[in-house]
Amino acid sequence: MEHQYDDHLLVSFFAGKLTPAEIKAVEEWRDASEENRLIFENAKKTWQSLNLLQEMRQYQTDLALRKVNAKIGQTPVHAQKGILYYWQRVAAVLLLPILVLAGYYFFRNTRLETNSVAWQTITTPPGVKSQTLLPDGTKVWLNSDSKLSYPVSFARDERNVKLEGEAFFDVAKDKKHPFFVDLGEIGIEVTGTTFNAINYREEEQTEVVLTSGEVKIIEQNDNKKLLITEMRPGQMAVYKKDNQRLSLQDVDAEKYTSWIEGRMIFRDDVMQEVVKKLGRRYHVEIKIADPEIAGYVYTASFKDETIGQIMELLKKTSPIEYSMLPMRRLGDGSFEKQKIILMKR
Repeated sequence: MEHQYDDHLLVSFFAGKLTPAEIKAVEEWRDASEENRLIFENAKKTWQSLNLLQEMRQYQTDLALRKVNAKIGQTPVHAQKGILYYWQRVAAVLLLPILVLAGYYFFRNTRLETNSVAWQTITTPPGVKSQTLLPDGTKVWLNSDSKLSYPVSFARDERNVKLEGEAFFDVAKDKKHPFFVDLGEIGIEVTGTTFNAINYREEEQTEVVLTSGEVKIIEQNDNKKLLITEMRPGQMAVYKKDNQRLSLQDVDAEKYTSWIEGRMIFRDDVMQEVVKKLGRRYHVEIKIADPEIAGYVYTASFKDETIGQIMELLKKTSPIEYSMLPMRRLGDGSFEKQKIILMKR
């Protein structure tokens, strides 16, 4: 019941033949997702239809048997066997199409209803950011090299989206319909708030920074959602992918959300983190040649500067040199990423 429904168990559920523990398992599976709920409702409708069909068959069978018995009583013994055989054939021919049709509509309607909601995906190429408005009025800013997937229209019970990359969410308030961001192993559940989420596939950790309202961090495991912790404004949740551990810390939220206004703020950040964010923002590849440089702490704020101007500022304020390698033209006519090497002065 964790990954897919068991039709035999559902039949026993509707027939009232399950133990209390099995009933609870079915109800938990049903409430785990909108898809499960649709399957359950369709199965319930089919069960009720088959019960009605059974009653109709029973009524018609009794009537038919009375008529057949009357005929048999008036029929010579040698012909009775042929009459019974005839009625068995008729019953089989009439019942088979009904059962086949009922089964067809059950599985057809299940597939149609669970797959009827179309999803669309918005992507931002490296070095570019964008803004979009979701069907419920939620505003989303997407940072460089990010992907957001969401349904054309949200389900009745929950508003679900999926994020790879970085995004800032200003979620439309709706306490009856939670807004859920799928980040892979964990997720974010809110009803109306603002927060920033970083979930790049190639990075070792996922980060969530809350700027206003309330956020629930949810663990996703075998189609089950379990509450890990709740956040308050000014906190950052860091989820380590290797050991699956989550920690909370107080931060300056502006530092992590200034990118939506085109600014970059570094406050006592190690150089390793600085070059990672610069590389993503300007679509360049920055390599640190000397391991000692990676531990340098840096504080600065940028907005409209080019990557060349930023490298010059780094050179003036830190004991480093840099080299910008010529960009190599690729076979398709495009150019590879600009490569920058940081060296100790």
